[in-house]
Amino acid sequence: MEGGQAQFGMLDPGLLADPLAFLTAEHARQRALLGHLERLASNRTGSRVAIARALAAWLACELPLHLRDEEESLYPRIGAAACWAVRLLSDANRATAALRRTLRADLLLIAAGHRPSEMYAAAASEFIAGYRRHLAIEEGEVMPTARRNLSRTAREQITREMSARRSLGAPA
Repeated sequence: MEGGQAQFGMLDPGLLADPLAFLTAEHARQRALLGHLERLASNRTGSRVAIARALAAWLACELPLHLRDEEESLYPRIGAAACWAVRLLSDANRATAALRRTLRADLLLIAAGHRPSEMYAAAASEFIAGYRRHLAIEEGEVMPTARRNLSRTAREQITREMSARRSLGAPA
């Protein structure tokens, strides 16, 4: 289905009632998206246009929203408990912003039926490896720390903030 619409199901908004469960489910979804990106970068996929379009949308809308959830709502509330991890992840998010934009530009070229830049495969590989490290740190350090240390009130505040981002027209 070359011109079809590849879609990666959105998470049930009801999961926002437990923001840590929502973020963990989103991490699992992101791992699947990274697998699609990896296959596309190595040219082992059938529907290049549809997948490229969906991945470009993820990089432009959903991933920035997810990173805002973490940077603005989660990390500040657990910063002292997981200081090194939060600092490392925040620095990595800033450092890879340009890489994400470059990768998205190449995905949009593919989605339009054109060839990506010669740097596409290397950029995709760098992003995939870096974001997999990011997810490993979050799941190995940040999320367990959050589960141990965040009060019910803090979780409810995070839920309100994440819900507000999604209801204010923020791309989800």
